[in-house]
Amino acid sequence: MVRRILHIDMDAFFASVEQVLDPSLKGKPLIVGGDPNGRGVVCAASYEARAFGIHSAMPLATAKRLCPHAIFIEGHFDHYHEASEKIMQVLEEVSPKIEQVSLDEAYVDITGSQRLFGDGRAIAMRLKRAIRERTGLPASVGIAGNKLVAKIASDEAKPDGFIEVPPDGERAFLAPLPISRLLGVGRRTQETFEQLGIRTIEQLAEISPEALTKVFGYALQQRALGIDFSSVEGTSYPKSISRETTFPKDLIDWDYIESVLCYLMEKALYALREQHMETRCVTLKVRYADFTTLTFAKTLPEPADLDLVISETVRELLPKAKERRARVRLIGVSLSSLVYNQHQLALFPKRLHQKWHRVLASVDRVRNRYGFEFLRSGRSMRLDRDFRVLTPSLSQ
Repeated sequence: MVRRILHIDMDAFFASVEQVLDPSLKGKPLIVGGDPNGRGVVCAASYEARAFGIHSAMPLATAKRLCPHAIFIEGHFDHYHEASEKIMQVLEEVSPKIEQVSLDEAYVDITGSQRLFGDGRAIAMRLKRAIRERTGLPASVGIAGNKLVAKIASDEAKPDGFIEVPPDGERAFLAPLPISRLLGVGRRTQETFEQLGIRTIEQLAEISPEALTKVFGYALQQRALGIDFSSVEGTSYPKSISRETTFPKDLIDWDYIESVLCYLMEKALYALREQHMETRCVTLKVRYADFTTLTFAKTLPEPADLDLVISETVRELLPKAKERRARVRLIGVSLSSLVYNQHQLALFPKRLHQKWHRVLASVDRVRNRYGFEFLRSGRSMRLDRDFRVLTPSLSQ
């Protein structure tokens, strides 16, 4: 049976969700990120805004300068998660082999699905139609013999399109595309190739393997030829979970900074427990007013998911961050070295930890029903009721 991989990518996902929530925003340059007079960055931009050169991670002030009449909003991240769950449910209806890459992107192995649902085009149209009916959102789909080419096909199909690369047609499909479309070719690598007169993937593929691999490695040659043997992983777990925020102005008040850090830590741990995971490494991230960014990390003796344990670890890291007597621009916390459902109970468990496991289980049930903000710790409750996380990190 010929292997067929489908890649689906939602179009301008955050912005599209906002346009569904408020139809008056459709057809207008919309930027999700917050106040353009603040110091955040663009989380997402509608295609109408992208026409002005606006892209993700661009400073909001720059976006405002490029498109003064754009509409700026903070965003509704709970709605993005809800829409993502509905999209994944649609994908599960055509195949059990799904690898979710992010909230709005996934690979689906449809090799065996074609006997039930028709050819690649039929499956793609079925998915696009179902997602539109249940969420109101547009999606672009690419289908090929491997993940590498399927993703490039979906990128080329944007917005709201579909491209299927026929079996054994991967190299021909890639040939006329600019080398920047290829995974692993960043800005500097692209500049190097262009200096050598190489501008298309076809030109890259025709270079002798010996000459190319000496400088850029074997993998890049394989990609230029459209070769990729990686499989669609049925279950994908996050490698890290982090939350961070940029302050509206540089701060020196560490009491307030620590309250914000506590809030971010609580959100990260809530997400960690939702995944039924535990962390072995806690990292504190600080960006100072001069844009110097430092990280301070500690490995735990055993995996943990308790606020009590992680907060103690963060407090141990804070003195190192305070040593640099400078105002703080950004603060964040990251949980990494994650393990899934592997924590072994101690022979003589700490009674306090047992108590906190029960307490947090009840807290999380309440949050699941009423939202995270419904229950917070005393330390994070010191923040104003109108406190908002600017440029939130949602990495997982």
